[in-house]
Amino acid sequence: MLNLMEVQPGQFILLKSGATAEVLENVGDGMWLKAKFEEGDEELVFCEDIAGLAEEQ
Repeated sequence: MLNLMEVQPGQFILLKSGATAEVLENVGDGMWLKAKFEEGDEELVFCEDIAGLAEEQ
């Protein structure tokens, strides 16, 4: 299980949907990360949607 409290901006996450995103901000509540997707969209990502860390793109 990924500890979201340890995820840093600049790291990449892999979502259960197969998408990857770059972490822009760790909200610090252990449940949400602000991330930027390949298409340029920025969204809050919920912990249950994250499969783990991804390799840098």
